[in-house]
Amino acid sequence: MSSVCIIGAGPAGSTFAARMAQLGHDVCLVERQSFPRRQLGESLSPGVLALLDMTGARQSVEAARFRRVRTVHVKWERAAEVREDPREQGLIVDRGEFDRLLLDRARALGVRILQPATMRTCDRGHGGCTLGVETQGRIVRLDADFLANARGRAGGGAGPRQQTAGRTLALYGYWRGSSLPQEPHIEAGEEAWYWGVPLPDGTYNTLVFVDVRRFRERKQETLAARFLELLRRSRIMAECSDAQLVSPVSAIDATPYLDRDSATSSTIKLGDAALAIDPLSSSGVQKAIQGALQAAIVANTLLRRRDMTVPALEFYRSSLAEASERHCHWAAGHYDKIAGQGGGPFWRDRAAMPTPAPRPAALPPPRTPLDASAFSATGVGLSRHLEFVDLPCIDGDFVTLKLAVRHPGLEGPVAYLGGQELAPLLRGLPIGLTPLQIARSWSDRISLESGLAIAGWMLNRGILVSQESGPRENK
Repeated sequence: MSSVCIIGAGPAGSTFAARMAQLGHDVCLVERQSFPRRQLGESLSPGVLALLDMTGARQSVEAARFRRVRTVHVKWERAAEVREDPREQGLIVDRGEFDRLLLDRARALGVRILQPATMRTCDRGHGGCTLGVETQGRIVRLDADFLANARGRAGGGAGPRQQTAGRTLALYGYWRGSSLPQEPHIEAGEEAWYWGVPLPDGTYNTLVFVDVRRFRERKQETLAARFLELLRRSRIMAECSDAQLVSPVSAIDATPYLDRDSATSSTIKLGDAALAIDPLSSSGVQKAIQGALQAAIVANTLLRRRDMTVPALEFYRSSLAEASERHCHWAAGHYDKIAGQGGGPFWRDRAAMPTPAPRPAALPPPRTPLDASAFSATGVGLSRHLEFVDLPCIDGDFVTLKLAVRHPGLEGPVAYLGGQELAPLLRGLPIGLTPLQIARSWSDRISLESGLAIAGWMLNRGILVSQESGPRENK
């Protein structure tokens, strides 16, 4: 049994701790603050609950009866509109209570909790590290084989962080009043965007996202004065005649970034310590939990299968990089909608698409694309440009190497399609079979319907080509 220590008990830290305990490790979680405590990120995207099934935390979160989100008021590139989700998949939570529930689940799974507690020293050795943790007025020594950093933005240390979009500052404050909005609001302004969310305790949180450099140009104004001035330019609080600001105005860095030094053979970074996505997605908590679940499999592999250290580290780093790129392009597209309507530097800077990683050049479409009738009449074979390569993948509780296919028609190597390993279906595939015959040849492994879907997918991407297009010799 390996000893694992996690610093930070936010959603990423508690989820990682719970999952590592489930995997049979001796886990200690260190958190400097007492719970519950106020925390930003009260609006949870629809995918959070499904992820909590993995650690068993979903039941307690659902039992808390946090408010379901049905409608969101949106004023973006078009006139104001109300968007509805009849399934009410999103949640508005008290983050202090939500985080406490996740921590309690970790405790129930056997995780030792030190709270409030602060790491004072960390001495690293070849076999792990020794921590000096201050709690209840004394220093506790912790020996750990593996250390996880879940300290949020403060947990990056001296690692190489790559900023992935314009530097953004979030100003926020909490309000009370009888006429406060009862639904979340999102609005695009001239040089900022706004987010408002009604919280379970009856307060309303308003956030203004601005460019850091432009904000700092007006140093003569107080933070509160600038916040209120910006807020008056939006419609979020326009109908709130009796609203009273009941908290100090605060500011927090909201710049997206990717940490390029996210894991070693005995350490790993979780949540915002590893990856921060644009707040426009409102899915930061979901991404943190999802990343923590992956990180637990990576850590389990590093501790129990030393021969898979390199693939495990490659898997984690590439997963973070792919998630960062995907979120960057999504956010840039939404910023571009305002930039395209004459939006100023704030919008144009964030609409600039990040440079993607180099990819193989795309091939021209097959010379004789197959129609529906030819699906059962035209012989095909594998493209001569297809390669089989090893790819790190999650397989159960470990990262393993799976044989994957690589082709210019794909964005990257693919090991699984629809839950089915792809390479074993293609190795040894005879030349000249029709797509229908190919699907039937797989019937001992997958259904005919799934086989036809996979064959069609490969045809559309040029992996399967008609014989006159020059298939490769299939081995």
